[in-house]
Amino acid sequence: MGVHKKNREMEDLKANYMKKSSAIFLAVVALLVGVFIGNTVTSLYMGQQQARSGGTVPQQQNSDEPHQANPVALVNLEKAAADDPTNADKWIELGNFCFDHDLSAQAVTAYERALELVPMKVNVWSDLGVMYRRTKQYEKAVEAFGNAASLDPKHLTSRFNMGIVYLYDLKDQASAIKEWKGILAVDPNAKTPSGESLAAMVKDLEK
Repeated sequence: MGVHKKNREMEDLKANYMKKSSAIFLAVVALLVGVFIGNTVTSLYMGQQQARSGGTVPQQQNSDEPHQANPVALVNLEKAAADDPTNADKWIELGNFCFDHDLSAQAVTAYERALELVPMKVNVWSDLGVMYRRTKQYEKAVEAFGNAASLDPKHLTSRFNMGIVYLYDLKDQASAIKEWKGILAVDPNAKTPSGESLAAMVKDLEK
C-alpha cells in the first residue's frame, strides 16, 4: 500500500470574513494553499512524521479536475473487494487507491464498507473524513474526524482537520477554536504544517 500522493490536494480559500491584515489569514493561507501538500510525508507538527492516514489536512478540489487512475487497476481492486466482501483490507486498499486518484465518491463507499467491518480503524476514519470533505459532506467529515479522535485522543491531526472544516466549511469559528484549544491542551507548542504557531492562530481568531 503506497503513501498518499498529496500534491493533488489544493484549495482555493475564501477568507473574506477575516481581516486581510490579520496574521491568522497569512498563516492559514500558507497552510492550505499548498506549502506542505507536495511533500511525501505530511506533519501536523514540525518534525512529526506521518504516513498515509491521519497526516492529511483535508483540501477540497474542483470536481471537474481529471484523475489518472489506471482503469485496469481500479477494476481489479473493485473485483478483489467484491469477491471477498468481508475482507476489510480489500476495501481499505480500494479506498486508498480511489483517494490517491481523486475518485472521492468511490473512496467514500469503500471506506464506509471497511468501517462496517472494522470500526476501530482510526486512520480509515481520518481518511474518510478527508473524502467526506472533498464530496462536500461537511457534517459527516466532522463526525468522521471526531470518531478518529475519540478512538485515539492523541490523533491530533483529526482534531486539527475538524477545526479546518468547522472554520472554512461550516463557518463555525467557535467550534474550530474549541478543537484547536484541545490540541493545545495536549501540546502547547503545536504548530501548523507551515510552521506557524497554533496558539497564535487561535489567539488571532479570538480577537
